Amino acid sequence: MMKKIFIILPIITCLLGISCSEKWLEDKQDIKLIVPATLTDLDLLLNADLFQYDGRGGIETSCDDYEFTTEQYNQISFGFDRDFIIWKKERDYENLDLVQQNEWKCAYGQIQVCNVVLKQLIPINRNSSNKMEYDRIKGTALYHRAKQFLNMAMTFSKNYEQSTANTDLGIPIKLDDDIDENVKRATVEQTYQQIIQDLRQSAQSLPMTQPDYTKVAKSGAFALLARAYLFMNNFNDAKSAADSSLKYNSFVQDFNQITNTSANRPLNIQSKEIHVRGVMVKSSSNPTTGRINTMLYNQYTNDDLRKVLFFRNEADGKVTFKGSFLSSLFTGTTTGEVLLILAEAKARLNDTKGSLEALNKLAINRYKKDNFVPFSASSNTNALDIILKERRKELLARGLRWQDLKRLNIDPKYAVNLTRTIGTAIYTLPANDPRYVLPIPQFVINFNHIEQNQY
Repeated sequence: MMKKIFIILPIITCLLGISCSEKWLEDKQDIKLIVPATLTDLDLLLNADLFQYDGRGGIETSCDDYEFTTEQYNQISFGFDRDFIIWKKERDYENLDLVQQNEWKCAYGQIQVCNVVLKQLIPINRNSSNKMEYDRIKGTALYHRAKQFLNMAMTFSKNYEQSTANTDLGIPIKLDDDIDENVKRATVEQTYQQIIQDLRQSAQSLPMTQPDYTKVAKSGAFALLARAYLFMNNFNDAKSAADSSLKYNSFVQDFNQITNTSANRPLNIQSKEIHVRGVMVKSSSNPTTGRINTMLYNQYTNDDLRKVLFFRNEADGKVTFKGSFLSSLFTGTTTGEVLLILAEAKARLNDTKGSLEALNKLAINRYKKDNFVPFSASSNTNALDIILKERRKELLARGLRWQDLKRLNIDPKYAVNLTRTIGTAIYTLPANDPRYVLPIPQFVINFNHIEQNQY
C-alpha cells in the first residue's frame, strides 16, 4: 500500500503546480519505489512548497469587503468567481469544479502527506538523540493537517453551534494514509474536535522558536488553536490559547516605523509578528479587479496608519488592497490576530479592562503615536463593538471575513444582510442563509458519494 501512496503523492503535487523539495527529488531518483523511512525523508516531505498554500479563495471572493462596477465584474476571468460575487446557489454555478477542485486538492493533498508522515513516524524509535527532530516533525505534520481541516470547515461546513454541531455536516476527516479509504463527512462537532486534538498535540511537540517564517513553532500552533476556539464560541479556551501563543511570541510590528508607505507592498514577510508563511489559493485577484468596499474604507481614520499601508488609490477615486505580507494574499496567523482574539474573548467573558488592554497593545502600533488615544469603553458591549470593528480593519483580505460573518450572524445585534449592487442589478444574501456554506465540488460527490450541502 505504501508504494501506491507514493505513486499518488507526486501526482497530487503536480496537479497543484507545486514541486517537492529539490533535494528530495535529487536524493530519491525513483520515488515510486521508495518508502520514507528516516526522519530526514519525512522532514523533506514537509518542506514541500505545497505547505505554504491555503484555500479559502472562494469565501474571500464571496465576502462583503469588495465592490464592483459592471465593467469590473465582467472583467473577472472565471464564471465561478462571478457566481461567488453574486452568491448564486449551487446548481447555478458555472464550472464550479475548476476553482473548488483546486481548494479541495490544496487541502487534502497536504492532509495526505501529513498522514503519511505521521504513519511513518510510528516505527521510528524516538530516543534521546533524535527526540527534538522527531517531535518537530510530528508537530509540523499535525499543525498542517489541522490547518487544512479548519480551512475546509470554514468553507464547506456550517458555523459551529453547540446545539446543532452533533448533527450538522462537517467535512471528511481523513486520518489514514490509505488513498482508497472511503471517508464520509463527519459532523461539525467531530470536525472541530479533531482540529483541536491535532493542534493541542502540535503545540506540545513543536519547538519554542524556528529559524524563519517557513517553519512553525509553538506560538503558531497556539495561534491557530485560538482561531479554532474562537470559531467555536469557546471563549475561555480561546483566551487560554491566545495567552499561550503570546507567551512564545508577543512581537507586534510598529507601523509608525514603516517609511516606504508608497511602495506597492510596504509590509514584509520577514515581519516577526508572522507565525508561518501562508498564501491564499485564488483563481482571480479580485482585490485588484474590484475595489474595497467604500463604507469599510471610510472606517479608517487619517490617524490610522493602515489607511496608507493597506490601500492603493486608483484612477476612479476608489482603492484596492496592497497590505499583504506577500505578493499573494496572506492567510497565516500573526500576533495582531492573536491580540484581537484575546481582546474579543475577554470582552465576551466580561473582562472589559483586560479586553481593552489587549486591543491597545495592537492599536498603539497601528495608529500614529503622536495622536494616539487608547481605546476605552463604558461596558463589555461597547468594548466588543470596538474590538469587532478593529478586527475587520486589521484582518482585511486574510480569508477570515466570511467565517466572521457566519459566526456573528447568529447574534441579531451583529447579523448582516449583505447587499451587492452591480450596475442596475441588486443581489442579496440574508444573514444565516444556506449559501454561507459553499457547495462541495461535484467530482468529490461523484467519487466518494458524500452528501452535498443543501440549499
